[in-house]
Amino acid sequence: MREKVRITAIGSCRISTPFKRAPNAYPVLNNSGRVYGYTHSSAEALQQLRFLQGEFSPDPALLPILMPNTDMAQLETQEHTPSDIYFVELSSAKRLRVGATHVQLNYVTQHYRDFFADRAQAAHFWKLSDGAQQEQKRDWLSGLTGFQTLSKADQSCLLSMTREMATLETVSADMREIAARVPNVVFITHCNALTADGAHIASRNAYIQLVEQAAQALGLPVYNPTAAMLAFGQADAMSDAETSLSHYSDDFADFLFDGLFERYMSPRLMSSGRKSASKALGDAISIFETRNPVTSISPHLGGVAMITGSLGAGGAERQLTRLAGELTRLTDVSTQSRDLPGITGQVEVIVSTLSSERGRDFFLPKLQEDGVPVSVISDLPADSGAMTLPSPLQPLLRDLPPQTVEAVQRLTPHLLRTRPEVAYIWQDGAVLTSALAALAADVPRLVISLRGMPPNLRPEMMKDEYFDMYLALSKVPGVQFSANTYAAADSYADWLGMPRGSILTVHNAADALPTEGTDTDITMWEEFTARTADADFTFGGVFRFDQNKRAKLWLEFAAAAYAAYPRSRFVLVGDGAELTDAKALAAEFGFSDRCLFTGRTPSVGYWLNRMDALGLTSRLEGLPNVLIEAQFAGVPVISTPAGGAGEAFVHGQTGYLMSDTENPKLPEFLRFYLNLAYDAKQRRNMGIAARKFARQSFSIDRIMPQTLDLLSGRAEPTRLEPKVLRA
Repeated sequence: MREKVRITAIGSCRISTPFKRAPNAYPVLNNSGRVYGYTHSSAEALQQLRFLQGEFSPDPALLPILMPNTDMAQLETQEHTPSDIYFVELSSAKRLRVGATHVQLNYVTQHYRDFFADRAQAAHFWKLSDGAQQEQKRDWLSGLTGFQTLSKADQSCLLSMTREMATLETVSADMREIAARVPNVVFITHCNALTADGAHIASRNAYIQLVEQAAQALGLPVYNPTAAMLAFGQADAMSDAETSLSHYSDDFADFLFDGLFERYMSPRLMSSGRKSASKALGDAISIFETRNPVTSISPHLGGVAMITGSLGAGGAERQLTRLAGELTRLTDVSTQSRDLPGITGQVEVIVSTLSSERGRDFFLPKLQEDGVPVSVISDLPADSGAMTLPSPLQPLLRDLPPQTVEAVQRLTPHLLRTRPEVAYIWQDGAVLTSALAALAADVPRLVISLRGMPPNLRPEMMKDEYFDMYLALSKVPGVQFSANTYAAADSYADWLGMPRGSILTVHNAADALPTEGTDTDITMWEEFTARTADADFTFGGVFRFDQNKRAKLWLEFAAAAYAAYPRSRFVLVGDGAELTDAKALAAEFGFSDRCLFTGRTPSVGYWLNRMDALGLTSRLEGLPNVLIEAQFAGVPVISTPAGGAGEAFVHGQTGYLMSDTENPKLPEFLRFYLNLAYDAKQRRNMGIAARKFARQSFSIDRIMPQTLDLLSGRAEPTRLEPKVLRA
């Protein structure tokens, strides 16, 4: 029985490219040998399918605008074997036709590059190409010198070319015929990305809705990648985020294929006798339930392999980088502290990717500065001869997630050579990739660092494998779960059916940020204070302008606060997809002159020191570093109780914790806000308490002993006082 799913992708480079790469990592056969090129409209997709099935043979004169650089004679010698699943992307409402043949807009503008270089001329050409103005079009073209210099074949193509826009009826008819021609089809829409001004591209948005409406009426499956893009982050997902928003980054394209595989391809493998990736991973980890890891009696800790997905500019990556540097210092006898155990082996950071394309190497220079070696899993040699896998594990390899298989093949031999005492694995994705590899390498202790809330509360990031994986890991000797908030620890425990308290908690380490500002920062602040000279209370926010941070809610509350206390001004630090919308909203609320939007800046500490208080309105959080950093700056905070926000400060002493995350109450916010605005003495006292609390709770001197206790497994990390935890 064939043990791979045969797949065919019809569409643009957005799906064709990851489908071509997929057989290197997934049990699939990419059946694209007779696919002649990219398609965008439903008419083009249907025509491509007719070509696969031998029912369409194009006029050779049209090949330059249908399939340039393609050997038609060679293609026609091939026979298309039906695939198990067809993925058909529909991304454009423009339907170009020469006679009965649908041609591709991009190829048309490339082939007639000189003709379409004149934008006014191009616009007039398309205006006359509606199929109803042929005589006017012929007369106009005949008078153009550029047209007369074309070959007779090219002239004929332009003369007979028509363009129309898709309708619900035409798209529905095409989709109905496509579904009738192939046994199993999944339609894929374009990605509904936001432009720099925070708006959807109107034509794209309308076509996505049209395709979804047609699919629903016909009862056909349709996959919209927009939710995946938002979960991944638009800036990281789109390789041309500053221009056309039409192309995916390699990382996101692979992420997208992974989702398509889990949803549509994996079930077919299961029906053919293969195990699901989730079941296979759980079974593979369960092999190690009877292991007896060797524990050291030394007061010192052996080597530490810190494993994560990337070194991008995120909070978890910043924490890992900071701790890696501190742990590395403990390997040097001359810098070891009498109060802390030393580290006798190597401290190494291991990542899945260091791609500079999307800034996945952001913290690499800092690790290099601290002398921390960094390895990329895919760059490690696949030295299967250096290890012997447990025999029950070997037959499961074919069903495991591809990233897990690669880690077993590359990371396991590496860990066998370096022999760390601890594999310190950060975040769900890295656990999926590397936990089994660490067990196969017989690493004595695995510490799983859970950052933020569990996947069941973040469905857009959920993978089927996570639950079985974590449940199996919880039963393996030498595996310890940890989190950076008690809220996350309790939520993961509840999800997995583990006792509360079995997941240990170590909070983030932080420092006071530098207070210097650039010349631009200083000028911006001086101009702002000059035009708001009557203000005596500055309320600030530091966040990325996205759906989770809820900038709109922040501004709604700020507008109400300004009405209640007119001597207020507001500083918002950060950027993001919703920044333009936020500025427009401030104008709509009538207080844009009281708001300063700094944009992205390296001088966060400078701006914190300009604030009298800071607000955070997030829906989801781990342990918000900005709340800790604000307190280091002596700034009281107001926050929703998202995630571990309530653990970052002391309600009523260093700030105010609102009672509801999903539906924060404006009256409650205003009560807290006015307490701070009107009472400068209380504000100063809270600032003093905030600075003291931050130093006592989140300094590296506090967090490092807890981290070493966690890694050694000899003691439960010290917990903060209960009033702080549940204030």
